[in-house]
Amino acid sequence: MRVHALGYDMNGDALCIVCRHISEDAPVAEVAHDRDGVVQILCASYDHGAADAVTIHLHHVAPLLASLDLPTVHPGQYAQRTEGGWAVTDMPPEEEEA
Repeated sequence: MRVHALGYDMNGDALCIVCRHISEDAPVAEVAHDRDGVVQILCASYDHGAADAVTIHLHHVAPLLASLDLPTVHPGQYAQRTEGGWAVTDMPPEEEEA
């Protein structure tokens, strides 16, 4: 199953990490498209732990992503909600393990 998300046709069966607060109607504040292709959908709370993350298939959140009017978010970028819409930023380089 293919879905259109983040400006791409993507595998709808791909896993997506969603903050549990989003499922409780918290507004989406950030959408990340990791370099490995994983999509993360987060609220504005920055004190999340592993218990706050829910892993679901991308096709389940495709309607939510479509409703956000996001610009294209390439792998290695994230979009943050601002007063003027969405700001897309490159993720910092990955740190090499020592």
